[in-house]
Amino acid sequence: MSLLILKSPPKGLFWAAPSDGDTDFTPEDPLALDYLGQQVGLWLFRDVTTRTSRAQNYAVVLYGLDLADKALSQYGYPSDDAMRIRLFERWERFWALATLQYREGAVPSGDADAMRGILGVKRHWTPGNKPLPLDFTLISRQSELGGLGAYLSSLRRYGLVVEGSLRVTDRARGILESFWSEPGKRDSAKLYEAYALEALNLDESVIARESGAVTLGGLGRRSRLSVLGEQGRTQQQDRLWDALFEQARDGSTLPLAQQLIRASAHGILDTETLIDGMLAERWAPVPAAVSAKLQAARAFGCLAKEVLGRFNRAYGYVHDHGWAADAADVAHEAFPAGEMARLRSFCADMLSVADVVRFRKLQFHGPDFVTLVGRLISASDASDALNQLLAYHRAVQRTRRGGGAWLRDQQGKLVLQVADYGGYRYPIAFPDLKFGVVRRLLSDLGRIA
Repeated sequence: MSLLILKSPPKGLFWAAPSDGDTDFTPEDPLALDYLGQQVGLWLFRDVTTRTSRAQNYAVVLYGLDLADKALSQYGYPSDDAMRIRLFERWERFWALATLQYREGAVPSGDADAMRGILGVKRHWTPGNKPLPLDFTLISRQSELGGLGAYLSSLRRYGLVVEGSLRVTDRARGILESFWSEPGKRDSAKLYEAYALEALNLDESVIARESGAVTLGGLGRRSRLSVLGEQGRTQQQDRLWDALFEQARDGSTLPLAQQLIRASAHGILDTETLIDGMLAERWAPVPAAVSAKLQAARAFGCLAKEVLGRFNRAYGYVHDHGWAADAADVAHEAFPAGEMARLRSFCADMLSVADVVRFRKLQFHGPDFVTLVGRLISASDASDALNQLLAYHRAVQRTRRGGGAWLRDQQGKLVLQVADYGGYRYPIAFPDLKFGVVRRLLSDLGRIA
């Protein structure tokens, strides 16, 4: 192999760009604390996930699954899950086009109507009156990363979709019957459903922007993500509140949501401040079982913030000293003697909570994390503490399969192996622990401003 001198510049230049938010991409966490934080959030709010942040999306997914069932009968398609997924994805693309049609193409990133796959639908929606395509890439791996992949597990846990299937249950009936409007009102709900069923005719690859008296934009106006609040759909908000919170069976989702509502009225948004206020019963008494979960959440959040800060100091020191530095110097930078008592205190708090056993039972990272906590308490000095932290980091990377350690010990020096981690430059926030997701749901449901 040899290098050749080009006679002229290449015709095309290419460069890598960061994700613009239309994916599930998140910066890699060197200590798997984001994953562990998601598990803590799951213990607090069992039935919601980090991706189920919009109340109307629950209704959209339910309606799409129900519509797919009706299309199986209307068009004589095979009654299997593969066909149901195919039909649901047709509905999801059609619904996304309708939202964009109503908004005349103007749905910027972060907008209240921006759905999963917004970039994909923007590439295929055009202004004008021509029919729009239905078979395009909304989002890569749509069945996993689109609405169905994001909401299905939650819908099953809530009992709105039959476990192990794609069929909605009777508990969802009120939400479905009110998807377009409240029952009994004189409107075109049946016409909108007929229009949506047209889109699920797999013999057609495009859809007209009108169907009799109804329009694609009108369908988008009635079903977009922001419709519950902006159209004053208070009764549908109540149905979803009942399904997602009143009927939650974990014993903590409803009382924590009620606490969030009260705290929001006082302008409290920060997760750490929220948890401290709840434990102090600042807004209302907290059931003992919920208090135990909050204590574990607080202990984890404080320790996660502290431990990631130590790793970031070590990484940043090596990065800023030519990608190689004496291990002893890195250790003193990451674990100064004056801060060891605080670190040990956080570790002791973590090991003292009853829910620490939950970490030991996790399939990934949890047992290693608890081991790290114990070893940091007994670390003899800064070098020992750093060695324990880096050993845990290596264990995390081994679990990820193929991911090597970011810092390599080489004859008394630490050498940078991964040079593109920028997290060390920024302040470390207390983990969100799913409070942000629940707050967004409560906002959609009109419970908080």
